[in-house]
Amino acid sequence: MTKAVREYEFFEHTADIGIRARGESLAALCVHLAQGLTELIAEDSALEPRTARPIRVTAPNAELLVLAWLQELLFWFSTDRFLPVEYALEEVTETSLRGALRGETFDPVRHTQGREVKAITRHLLKVERCRGGWQGEVLVDI
Repeated sequence: MTKAVREYEFFEHTADIGIRARGESLAALCVHLAQGLTELIAEDSALEPRTARPIRVTAPNAELLVLAWLQELLFWFSTDRFLPVEYALEEVTETSLRGALRGETFDPVRHTQGREVKAITRHLLKVERCRGGWQGEVLVDI
């Protein structure tokens, strides 16, 4: 079985871990960062797209939009143990994101608990256009 190529990577930071990603669009960047967050939480667990959830996030700029997006996903995990696995982002601009996600509730019997993610931080947050799309970095408090 061939493992899919990851569009993100992790980097170490004092008491934190960072997620760095690139995407052809801002939507793709958001998805890749979310996939990194999910991997931190559930390692390489096989997640199924069992339920759908709508999502809508707004912010004054792209950096704060990415921050709000990841904070919302972490909130869903913290409150309902929900982890996304499929992303259908219908509209993504530098100030708004709208779409639907499919995923499932984390089950400790079937899934591997990864790191305990406490927060998505603003510290060293970076989201910018680059040659060929977008790139971003975010620090996760663990």
